[in-house]
Amino acid sequence: MDNSKKTLARDLLRLDKLEEAREVAEAGLEQAENPWPYRMILLELQRLQGQREEALQELDRLEQLNPPAQGDIESSIGIKKLRGYYSGLLGRYEASHRWLNEAEALALEANLIETRAEVHLCQAMILFLQQNYVASDRIFRVVLDLSQQIGGWYFRGSALWGIGKNLMIQTHYEEAIPWLQQSLTIFEGVAAELSMALVWSELAVCHLGLGNDQLSLDLLRKAEDAQHKAGTVANYQVVLANIGNVYLYRGDHLMAISYYRRALMLSEEIKDPVSIRKWTYNINLAYLKMRATIDNFTEAS
Repeated sequence: MDNSKKTLARDLLRLDKLEEAREVAEAGLEQAENPWPYRMILLELQRLQGQREEALQELDRLEQLNPPAQGDIESSIGIKKLRGYYSGLLGRYEASHRWLNEAEALALEANLIETRAEVHLCQAMILFLQQNYVASDRIFRVVLDLSQQIGGWYFRGSALWGIGKNLMIQTHYEEAIPWLQQSLTIFEGVAAELSMALVWSELAVCHLGLGNDQLSLDLLRKAEDAQHKAGTVANYQVVLANIGNVYLYRGDHLMAISYYRRALMLSEEIKDPVSIRKWTYNINLAYLKMRATIDNFTEAS
């Protein structure tokens, strides 16, 4: 019974059914001999709500209070994976890679393919944040290969999205779109709305880069609605900044600055160093463009 409840909580989290995952995890925590699978679900829910530092501190507290039983390899790997991932999201990259590499080594030694794929997804995202797109792409492709052995939708969809995301950020928009569309089809097939919203955001960046600002904004409005309703702050602030980019493209500098400021406020709340730098830069850029527009108008008149 415990294994089936643990699997249900994990699957609900992957399907973006956040409140349902919380209910199952909290119920399982009350009855479980091994609380760690449920604790990790609840920590991930906390992280998705933007409480990265708090989730890391809670993970440390819980491990000191009640470490995994000797021989519980999966929980040991999970703790290292989350500690590494949360550290990376907070910009502590050296510690992040150390923990994630330890988790990967344990998963390899224990021949836990699905657990290894989960660790790789975390590694790929931290490398993306560090702008090491070649290494990030390589690891997402490893996950894509592993997904053939694992089966199911989750790892294949996530890997396709990650490959497209890396192409997108390097402005290879036309090349990125087919990868992103493949992942969107997979996420739509299981109605994973927040995963769909992530892909809408990446596709929006691609379409804006190709000059279709209205399609970009339409996609971002859908993503904005989904992330706002779910309260997934980290993803929501990225959508807001991308909407700001559309208005900047259109020359509506004040509207762009308004969205960048909202995104910056949220990034400061969740202690996201990468986003803080990016949105601050975008605000300054929008002011410079607005100043240049005013100067040109003054000169012309």
